[in-house]
Amino acid sequence: MLIKYLRSGVLTALAVALVACGGGGDSNGSDTGGSGGGSTGGTPAPAAKITAPSTVTSGQAGYAASVTSETGATYAWSITNGTIMVGSQSDSIAFVPGSSGVVGLTVKVTNTSGISSTGTAEATITSAPPAEFNTEQAVSDGAQSTTIAFSGFGMMTGNLGAQSFFPPGKVADYWGFQYLRDNDADRMGHNTSFLTRVACNVLFVLNDSQLAMLKSLAKNQVSNINLYAWKRYPLMKAFRRLADGNLPAGTSGLNLDAIKAASRELYLIDGQLSYERAVVYANIYRSLTAEQKAYLGSMVGKGYQSWPAKAEEDVRSKTQGLAHDEVVAVMTYAGDLYSWYAGSVATDVYFCPERHGTYYGSFYIKDAPAVGHAGYSIDETMTATVGKALVDSSLGYISPAGATLMRGLATAQTQNLYGNAANNMVLARTRVAEALRSLITSAEPSTAALGQVKATVDLYSGIYGDLDGENNYHYATTFARVYRNTDGTYLTDAQKTALAALRKKYMTVTYSDGTTVDYSGGSKYFLYAAEVPDSSADLASYTNDAVTSPLFK
Repeated sequence: MLIKYLRSGVLTALAVALVACGGGGDSNGSDTGGSGGGSTGGTPAPAAKITAPSTVTSGQAGYAASVTSETGATYAWSITNGTIMVGSQSDSIAFVPGSSGVVGLTVKVTNTSGISSTGTAEATITSAPPAEFNTEQAVSDGAQSTTIAFSGFGMMTGNLGAQSFFPPGKVADYWGFQYLRDNDADRMGHNTSFLTRVACNVLFVLNDSQLAMLKSLAKNQVSNINLYAWKRYPLMKAFRRLADGNLPAGTSGLNLDAIKAASRELYLIDGQLSYERAVVYANIYRSLTAEQKAYLGSMVGKGYQSWPAKAEEDVRSKTQGLAHDEVVAVMTYAGDLYSWYAGSVATDVYFCPERHGTYYGSFYIKDAPAVGHAGYSIDETMTATVGKALVDSSLGYISPAGATLMRGLATAQTQNLYGNAANNMVLARTRVAEALRSLITSAEPSTAALGQVKATVDLYSGIYGDLDGENNYHYATTFARVYRNTDGTYLTDAQKTALAALRKKYMTVTYSDGTTVDYSGGSKYFLYAAEVPDSSADLASYTNDAVTSPLFK
């Protein structure tokens, strides 16, 4: 269940530059059907003039190159200073250029009479601009410290309902969409229209059989997507009980092993969802026509304002007949399809700093005002600004001793996050991302290859879950210690009041129509961004003491 994004913009024209040489008979003067690549018995040589971009950006995936399609013809592409993603034996390819210099493309086209033609093209490689947001920045102590503190702020000023609000894009997120969003050239990544424009462009260009793959995937995955969200509740409720001092009788705190086991279970579901999506996405890429590759390729390396302004009304007919949850899933898949197609392992591995401390309500603070409001832009500075309140005692919200405890969490998690060379979260993400991306090939992977990818995803998803569980054990324990002034004085009553006022300040918004809404005191429960009624049997089942008490020792 996803935040419903609306969209706006201006339709742009799509163009693919042409650059080619050759296109008659084989450039070496020989072919399989006759002398010099001419005709045999009046049969003309096939066309082999390549349509491709004249310039490409280093390391940017998803560029398209094609030749005129001819019924029954065979195609053999090769590339120098680059990599073919898909289509090496079709009338079009998607490719990734190298780091510098010139990409060389060659295609040999052979018609049904056995006559061949060879076409060549070149594309100059330009340097990619440095990414403002990258994995190195995301794992830095500075980014992590304020982000963890922002999670603590959400926990200390919020409630279980706010904790439950969770963007679906943080599930099975190995597709580079977060990177695409955070590094959008037009700085529209935090606008509610961003996902919708990407997704609607993809849905617009897909044909019925490709859409059928996404619809089938949605129908198969919705139950596990929702199961993932429900299984977050026991952890969230245990962390809330600890902060409230409502521990089970005879216990003294959280059980590290139980927290890790619950987290592992979540990440194994995440891995299964990711694997299933990767198989379908890669199949769709192999089925893309030359026109579809050109359409997507024309979006590559550009920002929001340069993409065609496709909106829900342009694709509504393509999701008719699906249940709400299935529509949400299909829209999510469509956004992923583009970002994975245009990305790399590095973009797949990237995560925003708040990817891991997700059980404490920080997403609700940022995202709740955006739900259902087209064109709303989330404050990109909020995490750092508000998080600073709990790591900088000079601001007056926390004591020096409390700020020291909060800052210490960034250091405490370093080994799990990236420091342990043999076993860390960035490494686990990398291995999963590499395995999934290996499915993007011109030929369909064998059963053995699929099995190996699945085994790798399962292995590293479990490791990822263990490490994230351990980190969250430390987050929740420290948040409760600071909030309850355990073994010290970290927050006064006046400071707690000031923190509540800070929450209200950032969660009171005035919309373009002049309406002002205060979201700070909400008490609703959510499955992702969809409200869950208090009477929900599932809510009762996943939050009762019998489920949460075993998470304590």
